[in-house]
Amino acid sequence: MKTKKTKLSIAALIMTIIALSSIAFAAFARSTNPNQLYGAPAYVLNIIGKKDSWSGGGTYDNPDRHTMFVPQTTAAASNVTIWMTQGIDFAVLDGNAFNDGNCSFQLGPGKYAVFIVALGKPGGDANVQGWIYNATDNTYLLQVGSVTVKGHSGKPQWTNATDLFWVGSGTDPFGLVPAGTSMWVFDYITALQNSSTGTYMYLWSLMTNNDKLLQVRFYQIG
Repeated sequence: MKTKKTKLSIAALIMTIIALSSIAFAAFARSTNPNQLYGAPAYVLNIIGKKDSWSGGGTYDNPDRHTMFVPQTTAAASNVTIWMTQGIDFAVLDGNAFNDGNCSFQLGPGKYAVFIVALGKPGGDANVQGWIYNATDNTYLLQVGSVTVKGHSGKPQWTNATDLFWVGSGTDPFGLVPAGTSMWVFDYITALQNSSTGTYMYLWSLMTNNDKLLQVRFYQIG
């Protein structure tokens, strides 16, 4: 009898562990928080929406800051431009869009998965387009990607914006990306500049619709 009870107890314990594991996995699968996929972010950028009348003064270009200030709602045909480069460290180079409609941000070295969420209540939606810009003739050369960040009335919803930083072979009009692969956008710009005489830059075109706070998280993947 003891052997039979022991076997039944062990079987019950195994079933309990399996059930708990399934519950934990299901909860993980439902989670949209990228921290549960990648761990702690390498950098967090907060894009803070302010009313049109806001004037903080100054340029907000302290590179140690993690914040930018943009209109809470952008007017038609006047999206905020966030110029992006890559250097030795993450840095906000210009954090005030109210003086000229532009901000400037530097990524640290490496390659990143990127996620965006609208925080604050009520959270409005936003659209972010990633573009390669030809500074030589002042034209938008290539749209790398576009994401819509959903607003919320309760639980924030994370949006995977990683594709904004990768140029796929299917969207590369210059044949620089090998078939079936993608290239980190700053590597692509380097290849583009090596193959032509132009000067190319990367930017975000940001449209906001009653957004009090957009948070952008960068997770190093390479």
